[in-house]
Amino acid sequence: MRKRLLIATLILAPTSFAADRVTLTGKVTDNLGKPLQDATVMVYHAGVKKGYSTFCPSCYVDCGKRTLTDRTGAFTIKSLDPDLLFELLVIRDGYTATFVKKVDPSHGPADTAALAPRAAVDDPARIVRGHVVDSHGQPLRAAVVEPLGVDEVSERGRMSKYGTIDGLEPVAVTNPQGDFELAYNKPAMGILVKVEARGMAAKLIAMPTAAERKTIAVSDGATIHGRLMNHGKPVPGVEVGLIARERGGYGGNLKIIGNPYEEIRIGTQQDGTFAITNVPTPVDWYVYGKMESIASLGAADPVECTTARDGQEIDVGDIQIHPGHRLRGQVTLSDGATMADGMRVTIGSRLAFDTQTTVLGRDGSFEFRSLPTGPYEIITSVRGYRLDPDKLKKYQQGLETTIDGNVDDYAITLVPVPRR
Repeated sequence: MRKRLLIATLILAPTSFAADRVTLTGKVTDNLGKPLQDATVMVYHAGVKKGYSTFCPSCYVDCGKRTLTDRTGAFTIKSLDPDLLFELLVIRDGYTATFVKKVDPSHGPADTAALAPRAAVDDPARIVRGHVVDSHGQPLRAAVVEPLGVDEVSERGRMSKYGTIDGLEPVAVTNPQGDFELAYNKPAMGILVKVEARGMAAKLIAMPTAAERKTIAVSDGATIHGRLMNHGKPVPGVEVGLIARERGGYGGNLKIIGNPYEEIRIGTQQDGTFAITNVPTPVDWYVYGKMESIASLGAADPVECTTARDGQEIDVGDIQIHPGHRLRGQVTLSDGATMADGMRVTIGSRLAFDTQTTVLGRDGSFEFRSLPTGPYEIITSVRGYRLDPDKLKKYQQGLETTIDGNVDDYAITLVPVPRR
């Protein structure tokens, strides 16, 4: 008998609650319009509509607000900040959890959310089971578990895959007891996951497939704070980035190499200060003013710091903005063709996780400003052309260069992409 696929739709509508607050109402249904009762709708993340968020995505007062749908599938979340955009997490037993992003209660319904039914998995070789607790051993509800890779077993042997993988559940969420399950449609040795609980540092862990449930302890992490200054004056409303100095990646057998955490971004307050909370430990970091955010003012050199233990507070002091360097150049096409409109070139720091992108002129000219001293990689995005692979190192995608002064004659030549 063919199983009927149920799809839950989330319909949102705004109503006013107070002069400076808004109320979000909505309804969760399946694809036939049947209401889904007792679905949990939670404000998971938030961010400002304009400028840069000065709090971490889960640190806003509205984050954590939740409600259950009634027998008609309706829900209400009251007293939300009208200046914020929200990310909702929708959960219901028997379905795979899903997110609804960029919800603005002041501007009508959000995008439709689909809750696919989740079948029970009895094969222990296809599933990981976990129990998420805090540093005191208390279970954590609504922790999000995102799969990053799977160690698959096939006729060709054992092989690790990363990224978006067909047949691998996209997300799991812990229940009130802190438990979760994450399944794959093929036998596997294990699944690499990122565990993220509100108010806690993210954790990367490789979990073996098994019938037994594995306990995963997450912690508060550390806090990094400082101030961005320009000629003795604080710089408000710009963006600061944080990235591990040894970023690494993932290897065979779900091995974690280095510290492949995603970049954390935060905005500066009116007095130029910033505070980055729930930072993983122990890790060496770079803290930096984002180039595209401060380019009109100048450049800021990355600052090194180390989070050694949970609960630690690190003051990196004043990060000074100073005049940066200029890089001018030209991209030419080896076959003499004219540059098409809208082609781009990007320069990225090899220390900080920081880039600038500019549109090429019709003559291939480009210019970057306010570059701090350091090593960089230049990557071109020109339709039908690429850097000459014979002139690149193995696994190298762009041109490596060091900027320690103004450059006005940087030349790049691209060759046609071979036709298949």
